[in-house]
Amino acid sequence: MKMPNTGIEIKFIDKAYHCIAYFVLTLSWLLSFYKKPNKKYLIVILCIILGIIIEVLQVTITVYRTADYFDVLANSVGVLFALVIFNIFLRKKTIN
Repeated sequence: MKMPNTGIEIKFIDKAYHCIAYFVLTLSWLLSFYKKPNKKYLIVILCIILGIIIEVLQVTITVYRTADYFDVLANSVGVLFALVIFNIFLRKKTIN
């Protein structure tokens, strides 16, 4: 699958897309379960595992996709960034 042409030449822009996608995925799940804060680390772990599984499946069940360790890293950074933002948001909400 070819990445859309943004008109801007940025090296590794697909890693930014991965990071943003997993940030949105994780933050969505964290906000869905915000009343159960003990589930947040399970959500984070499962989102990271999902990113790993998808990369493994790309290389094992397709002939036109490859796995990339940097994609897993970008996915994980997005997940962890979502956790940080969620914790800041939750802390502010409990203070007010």
